[in-house]
Amino acid sequence: MELIDEITIPAPCAQVYAALNDTDVLRKCIPGCEEITRHSETELEAKVVLKIGPVKARFTG
Repeated sequence: MELIDEITIPAPCAQVYAALNDTDVLRKCIPGCEEITRHSETELEAKVVLKIGPVKARFTG
């Protein structure tokens, strides 16, 4: 899957970086995200549920 978009966030870089590394903030920003687990400073695992029409799928990774 490839996601492409550009968003300008009117906040200081340090504040944005801190938010992107906060698992609670990330979970709220990802549609269908049920859980995010931090395994290390550079590794996260997410569980996401997506529903498209009658098809519902759960992804982990």
